Amino acid sequence: MHLCVIVAYAIKLGVVQFVKTASVFRGGFYASRRENSMHKPFMSVADQVKLLESRNLVTNSRTGWVLEREGYYSIVNGYKSPFLDDLKSRETGDDRYRENVSFDNIYALFVFDRNLRFLFFRMTTLAEAILKTVCSHEFTKLNPGEKNPYLNIANYADTGTAHEKAKKLIPRLEKILQLNAESGYTDQKDYLRHCMEHHDGEVPLWVLANDLTLGQMYWFFQSQKTEARANIARSFTALYADSHKHDVEVTSQRLDKIYRRIKDYRNICAHDERLYCAHPHDLNITVFQLAQDLRFVTDKQRYLEFLQGFDSLLMRLRDDIPVYFDAVCKEIGMAYPNDLHSDMQQIRES
Repeated sequence: MHLCVIVAYAIKLGVVQFVKTASVFRGGFYASRRENSMHKPFMSVADQVKLLESRNLVTNSRTGWVLEREGYYSIVNGYKSPFLDDLKSRETGDDRYRENVSFDNIYALFVFDRNLRFLFFRMTTLAEAILKTVCSHEFTKLNPGEKNPYLNIANYADTGTAHEKAKKLIPRLEKILQLNAESGYTDQKDYLRHCMEHHDGEVPLWVLANDLTLGQMYWFFQSQKTEARANIARSFTALYADSHKHDVEVTSQRLDKIYRRIKDYRNICAHDERLYCAHPHDLNITVFQLAQDLRFVTDKQRYLEFLQGFDSLLMRLRDDIPVYFDAVCKEIGMAYPNDLHSDMQQIRES
């Protein structure tokens, strides 16, 4: 249990009661009780397995081994939903699984989602690099000869939401430079310090961008003047044409939507949260939508390799949980294999 959770729990219960009720042990977890009490007694891994069996879940000799290494909460609470018998669960007041569902089924979905995060994290990292490179180039080209032009509000949109974003972003950029100029700063970046010491405090945007998060770079793009946004969009259009036979216009409005989804899903991947059924901001936003977005901000070869990797993960999951596979694909936002294979064919011909 994380320290912040422990502290919050202690404050709520009172320190004395917390000490009486808290137990932390490798391989254990806090099981809910139906009584009107916040007390969650320690449960050994063997007891966790028995609890699952009492809820109509098939286990085997490997179940305890997996729970001890991955944790009950991460696997069961995170990935049980497609396998629950909702009617029986309501009748009993706790989880009840469908007939013939096994712990291995839940674990297969858990492993699939982990590998899916790895796959998407790599691609969103590539998309982040392209955004940083293009924005740095186009912004600097429009503001030549000025020292650290990204600190000048006059170089951003002068009205509306974009202007407000710029007003919030600039102090954050200033703070990065200020901290890296301090000799005692423990998280100092050598490349920033080098520029500040050897170039009279000048740090080109393409250098600073390496220390910005994807979210900060997305804000930077959103806060640009119309001309800069248009130039950035034209650069993405040109990059797409460079690796495809048929041109596609990548507008600044499309980039806005694409990178918002990339940013949100990238955070999910980075924080090791459940991905396959995530719908940030809108139930219509799906993982498959993100997969299609990545086509416009990565090169053709790597995008095809990504789709092939996606296909391989789905094929294995279909073998592991054939009865529940379609329900998982529905959450992902696709009909497999038709949607994915159709996209792959279109990209090959594009």
